[in-house]
Amino acid sequence: MNIFSYFRKLFASEPTTQDAHLPLKINFNSTITFEINPIISAITRGAMIDVAVDNLKMLKVTAISSMKIEGMEDKKIYRFYFNRDGSEKRQFLQVLTDSDNVEQIDEILFCSSITEPPEGEGDIAFFCGDNDEGLGEASYSFSRDDLYTFFAEKEVDKRLAASGDEDGVDYERVDAEEAFMPAFTGVETVIFDANGTTGEYREIMNLMPHSRALEGIAFEEFIVAFWATTSRNGKRIDVENQLPLAEYIFAIKLEQGNIKVI
Repeated sequence: MNIFSYFRKLFASEPTTQDAHLPLKINFNSTITFEINPIISAITRGAMIDVAVDNLKMLKVTAISSMKIEGMEDKKIYRFYFNRDGSEKRQFLQVLTDSDNVEQIDEILFCSSITEPPEGEGDIAFFCGDNDEGLGEASYSFSRDDLYTFFAEKEVDKRLAASGDEDGVDYERVDAEEAFMPAFTGVETVIFDANGTTGEYREIMNLMPHSRALEGIAFEEFIVAFWATTSRNGKRIDVENQLPLAEYIFAIKLEQGNIKVI
């Protein structure tokens, strides 16, 4: 049985553990600690990831998800969330593996994100990439004022000074030589307990990865996602009640040796 097929188990008399056989052997009982040097190094070079370093000494998983992306059937993305659902700001570990072998890990990202609803039809058109404009263009930019919505002014000023980008930051889309590239779509299934009796099903309408070089050989990853929760605890949410959200995800790539699972 697919470990995230909790919808089929909601009304079963004996719930089945759904958090077994996951990447890095993480489950709801896990405590995760991180080697802080790669994250501190990225921040001191101007990365926009939002994390209190002291918190990395002990993090508990509060939600687990599996993500399937159209056109990437041989791969699967797992996310281990460290914040309760509903938080505007989220921190999570994202792991990319082979679909049929979670021990074959291609990439590990430590991510911080902020979500917000689009403001009007213009925003929705942007995040949907309508008319080959908006999400899907070769780059995604934040001005200094834009960044003040994510961080305190002093923190933005410090990070921009560290990276030498005084006016703001620019992230380049994959295959940036193309003027426009349709974003990725998919689905994310999230569980909030080990038996999968509570959870959500999210439709990813658009998702686009970007990156920018930091000083030296370091890179910061940046992902823009546009999604809506379509089902909660196995109950379909009416379309008119599905609130689409834009999510800005700042991420640092880690090696498996940077992570300890207890």
